[in-house]
Amino acid sequence: MITKEKKRQILENLKEVFPKANLLVFVNFFGLDVAMFRELRRRISSKFGKDAKLTVVKNSLASIALAAAKYDEAQYEKFLKGPTAVFCLLNGDPVDALKLLVNFAKEKKLENFFKGGFLERQPFSSEQAAELANLPTRKELYAMVVGRLQGPIYGTVFALSGILRKLVYVLNAIEEKKKSESVGGV
Repeated sequence: MITKEKKRQILENLKEVFPKANLLVFVNFFGLDVAMFRELRRRISSKFGKDAKLTVVKNSLASIALAAAKYDEAQYEKFLKGPTAVFCLLNGDPVDALKLLVNFAKEKKLENFFKGGFLERQPFSSEQAAELANLPTRKELYAMVVGRLQGPIYGTVFALSGILRKLVYVLNAIEEKKKSESVGGV
């Protein structure tokens, strides 16, 4: 049984974290034993450090904290049924975090692991979690943009170098012709 003081501390912590989080994922931890839960926390900690947390919460405390963070009750009430753990990402790539959670659920064959969540304060369902995890990460998107920007530049450089190469060939041919004329004409 959790004391009132402990509940107050948990609630204050949630009220502090929820407004700052760019990703909140509500998961059903039913079926996870202590070792699996510890392993998931270890993976989260090694990937994101102190920027991410997985916390088991009472649904009533999570509801109060979400309301205090100005989330719409109609959007989150369906996530707060049954045993709930909340994954909060404060800094980092949300897609990368979702990939970590989806891969863990697949690896451990956890069914109904996701309840839903909020990505940049926009709600998503449990079915959408896997779809969001398939999106490219922020680094991959940056690489794609840079690649697309470099393509025309490389094309221009290649075209200009081709023109310069042809000019050099023409000048060499003229030089060779003049040499052969001067040698043959003497």
